[in-house]
Amino acid sequence: MREIVTLQLGNLSNYVATHFWNTQESYFTYAEDEKSLVDHNIHWRPGIGEDGSDTFLPRAVVYDLKGAFGPLRKVNPMYDVAPGQDVALASLWPGKPAVHKQNPLSSIDYQKDLDAGIQPGKLKASDIRYWSDYSRVYYHPKSLVQLYDFELNSSIMPFERFEMGTELFESLEKENEMVDRDWRPFVEECDQMQGVQVYTTLDDAWGGFASSYLEALRDEHPKTCIWVWGLQSPVATIAREKRRLRLANTAMSLNQACAQASMVVPLGLPDSRVPSGIAVDSSSAWNVSALLATATETASLQSRLRLDGRSQPLGMADMAQCLNVSGRQTLANMRMSVGPQAELDSEEPPELDLSQIGSSKDGVKTGSSSNRAFGRLSSLRAPEDPAKDSSAEYMKNQRPIIGNTVVRNYKTSLLYPLLDSFPSIYNYDLQGRESIPVRTSIASEGSIVYKMKNLRSQVSPFISLEERENLVNGLADLGAAYEDDWSSGSDEDDDDL
Repeated sequence: MREIVTLQLGNLSNYVATHFWNTQESYFTYAEDEKSLVDHNIHWRPGIGEDGSDTFLPRAVVYDLKGAFGPLRKVNPMYDVAPGQDVALASLWPGKPAVHKQNPLSSIDYQKDLDAGIQPGKLKASDIRYWSDYSRVYYHPKSLVQLYDFELNSSIMPFERFEMGTELFESLEKENEMVDRDWRPFVEECDQMQGVQVYTTLDDAWGGFASSYLEALRDEHPKTCIWVWGLQSPVATIAREKRRLRLANTAMSLNQACAQASMVVPLGLPDSRVPSGIAVDSSSAWNVSALLATATETASLQSRLRLDGRSQPLGMADMAQCLNVSGRQTLANMRMSVGPQAELDSEEPPELDLSQIGSSKDGVKTGSSSNRAFGRLSSLRAPEDPAKDSSAEYMKNQRPIIGNTVVRNYKTSLLYPLLDSFPSIYNYDLQGRESIPVRTSIASEGSIVYKMKNLRSQVSPFISLEERENLVNGLADLGAAYEDDWSSGSDEDDDDL
C-alpha cells in the first residue's frame, strides 16, 4: 500500500504539519463520480471508532511540550466512551472517585464552527494561539504524546539546547521504551511502508531529541527511507546570544541527522530576498509554517499520487536516490516559486531560496562549482494547457549520462489549495481561485560545500572543546561529499578551523 508514517517533533513542526494534514484532508472526494489524484491510504489509516463507525485518521506520531496542544483533546469524539461505561475504573475502585480537573482551554470560534458543521470564517493571525486552533482533522488518541518534563515557552527552563533534547529522549526511552510504545503500533499496521516522513526543528532542543529518535528508527528500520524536513525559526528579532545558540544547535542537528536519515532538507524563512507577491509575518508561526508547508507538501506530492495513467508516482526512496548521487549526499537545498512565476516555462531555479543554513549577513562564499548540481528533483503543479501537452514534456526524464546532473521533473494539474485555515500570505491576483500554482526544486548542489564551511567557521568558537573536533570533522565530511573536480582543491582554509 506504500504507506508513509509521519513523525512530528516540536511546536513549529506541528504548525507546519497541521497545514500539511489540512491540505491532505481537502483532497478527499465524496461524490461517486469523483476520484482524487491522491491515494489517501498512504498517509491515512482506517479504523473503527468507539461507536463502531469507520474512521480515517493520520498515520502520525505527534510530540510536543506541556501546554503546546491548546484545547485539543487527546481523545476526540470518535473515541469517546459513553458516561458510566468505564468498566476498568470501576474494577479498581468500587467507591465514588473524586476528580480534580483543570479548567479546559476554550476553543476559538473557528473550531466551534467546525464542530457545529457550519462554514467557518476566515482566520486572522491574532486568532491563532496554538497549532490546534486551525486543525481540521482528528487524530488517533495514540498519535498525541505530550511531554510533561518541559513547558512551552518557559522562561525558567526553556527547551532550547541540543543536549537537553538528547537527555530527554534517553530518559524517556529508558523509562518507558518510548519508541516501542508510540511508534511501533503505527508501523505494524502498515502492509508495505515506503518510508518515514519527519518534521522537526533543528535550532532548538528538538534537534537533539530528533537526532536520538532518528538513531533509534535507523536501528529499527535499517533499510527504510527516512526523509527529514529540518525547520528553523526566524531569527530577525532574536538577541545575538540566542542566535549563536540556535546556530550551534543547527550545526549539531545537521551533523547527526545527515548520518542517520536518507535525506535532510533544511528549511527557513529568508531574512531578505522574499518575492514581492509573498507577504509573511515572521512573528507569526501560523504565517511562517504556511510558507514552509507549501514547499514540503508540493515537493513530496509525487510520493502519494494514485497509481493510474494520469500520474507517475515517485516513491520516497526514489526521490532520495535522485538527489543522493554519490551515496553520501544526504543534504539538499530547497527553492520555491508561487503564483504566476511558478507557471513560467523556465529552466531557471525557483526564485525563493528556503535553504537557510547559518548566518546570511556575510553571504555564502561562492566558488567555481557553487552552482553545480549533482541531482535535482522538480515538482510543478499548474493547470493543464489544452494547446500543448506540456505535462508529458515536463515529465520526460531521460537516463542521465555519467557525470551529468540527475534531473527528475514532475508535473500535476492538482494545484495547492488555499483553505480557510490558511493565512493570506500570497498576494497574487488569483481572480477568485481557491488554489494556486507552485513549483519546487530540491537539489544536491556544490554550494553546500561552502555552506558547511561557513557553518563550521561560525559555530566552532562557541562549541565546547570536547565536542568541537567531532562537529567540525562531521561538517567537513558532509561538505566534502559535494566536492568535485572543480572544487576539491579550491579552498585552502580548512586547517584553520
